[in-house]
Amino acid sequence: MMMRLMDRKESPMAAKTDPQLSALRRVVLVANQKGGVGKTSITTALASLIADDTHRVLVVDADPQGNATGSDLGVVGDRGRSLMMALQYAEPLQVQQDVRPGLDLVCGGPFLAQVGALTATAAQTGLDLVANLRKTLADVCAEGGYTLVLIDSGPGDAPLLDALLRTARYLIVPTKDDDASLEGVELLARRYLMAKERDGAMLQLLGVVLFDANPRATARNGQVLEDLDSMLEGSGATCFKTMIRSDRAAALDLRAAHLTPVELVEATASASKARLARLSRAGRHRAEPDEVEQRLWSRDPVPLASDYQALARELLGRVAANERAASA
Repeated sequence: MMMRLMDRKESPMAAKTDPQLSALRRVVLVANQKGGVGKTSITTALASLIADDTHRVLVVDADPQGNATGSDLGVVGDRGRSLMMALQYAEPLQVQQDVRPGLDLVCGGPFLAQVGALTATAAQTGLDLVANLRKTLADVCAEGGYTLVLIDSGPGDAPLLDALLRTARYLIVPTKDDDASLEGVELLARRYLMAKERDGAMLQLLGVVLFDANPRATARNGQVLEDLDSMLEGSGATCFKTMIRSDRAAALDLRAAHLTPVELVEATASASKARLARLSRAGRHRAEPDEVEQRLWSRDPVPLASDYQALARELLGRVAANERAASA
């Protein structure tokens, strides 16, 4: 039986009177204790769609694998060293600016694998991961004036995940429709409830996103969403209406070419025009060296990009609704 996520009421005045909580008021954690459910893809796609010249967005890659940094955004980062030093010593976070227009990044990577060992001796050393993370991230948010902060979390590092749950303001949970992924949602639910009830975290669940879904499997999708909504009963949240469809070719291209969904749409359109131009040139039997292009498997990534755009609108709408309710 699925565990229900029960929210407790919180005081909206706390964020208004505490400068640190005010700075962290738009920090969104994307988490599930199962890997491969779309956490990184959703984080980077949403960030790239929301960011522009007037709306700055920060991605925090809190995954020791560093896929948001290297694979998705194509950044050669510090392998998570700055974030690790912030967690351990409260040193200022190092931000890579404008990895895309309006999009900044705190890099992830293997240095973050040390968090588990540090927490084992935290009582003796006086280490407070949560306090350090809150302080350093609040400082960056206050300085950067971000419209939104999106944190990508890894699937297995429980101490780091607990610190993220106690720092973020909102939570999004991606999942596939298989039993292992749904079990990951249940495992996360326990940590979420612990952060809320035992530690008084200001975290609020925004909803669950069905990822890698078959858009034609309407009956199956409907049943999964119904089961998830039953699990969310009492939390004040529902499943996101937008589902992210399965598109294997686009998923391969996004990672291999370090492209965002919109960039992939542009790249496939450009590649298609280039192919047509070459075919129209009589007598051309092979491409010249300067015409050789990177191979893209995608032929029509527009539907996938549209899913992410719809999800971005839904996310911003839910954050805005929560802010209106708090101010009221």
